[in-house]
Amino acid sequence: MRPSVVISTEELHAYVDGALPAVRRFQVAAYLADHPGEAAHSEALRAQIAAMKALFDPVLDEPVPRRLSRVLPHAPPRRRRRLILLVATTIAAMIGIAIVVARTQSSAVSGTAIQIPATTSRADPPTARRLPVLPPPSLAPQRPRGTDL
Repeated sequence: MRPSVVISTEELHAYVDGALPAVRRFQVAAYLADHPGEAAHSEALRAQIAAMKALFDPVLDEPVPRRLSRVLPHAPPRRRRRLILLVATTIAAMIGIAIVVARTQSSAVSGTAIQIPATTSRADPPTARRLPVLPPPSLAPQRPRGTDL
């Protein structure tokens, strides 16, 4: 006789549905081999599941009634989903490229030294093009009032 193993109702249903891990499934099978009453109960559960599948599986192939299809949320068509995925992927790629370029540019700029030419003396400023000196506003010629440009 094997050692006693406790089997719950949930485990028995999981065994019948084939949802137990292999080790536990073996333990339940050994338990059912030692307990014919429980084995008969598990077979009754299998028969009940088979009868429900035979009765209700054809309903799964029926189209959804119109009154229900108006209430159900509509999934976007496959073509629209592909377009949305394509746009999202493109945006993500553009953001990634922008980040890489920004990092590259900032490292290039931060590594660049700015060179300012040194003058020989403060007395000799570098020659540059001089701008004309404008007269003060009080001496500037006045436009006659009322004329527009």
